[in-house]
Amino acid sequence: KGQHTTSNSELYHLPGGHGNLIDSPGVRDFRLGYLAAKDIEQGFVEFAPYLGNCRFSDCRHQNEPDCAIRSAVSAGEISAARLDRYFSIMQEHSLSNQ
Repeated sequence: KGQHTTSNSELYHLPGGHGNLIDSPGVRDFRLGYLAAKDIEQGFVEFAPYLGNCRFSDCRHQNEPDCAIRSAVSAGEISAARLDRYFSIMQEHSLSNQ
């Protein structure tokens, strides 16, 4: 809402290689569009060694027994914050595809 005089986007690299930030005037949010849950899961590179090792092939990494991802979190091999972020994105994805 309102008028923006800036019309170009800027990419900023965060210190220490901790990611990037895009300043896009006039854009309120970015959506993932249509992605399958497996595509989102594969976007978490630290999950890669554990994917396919859960007891169930359709594991959602929530309450299923013998979940390789949750076991890796418990062992400190995957950050609990990253798993929480995964759940947050999956929730947003679920709501946007309703």
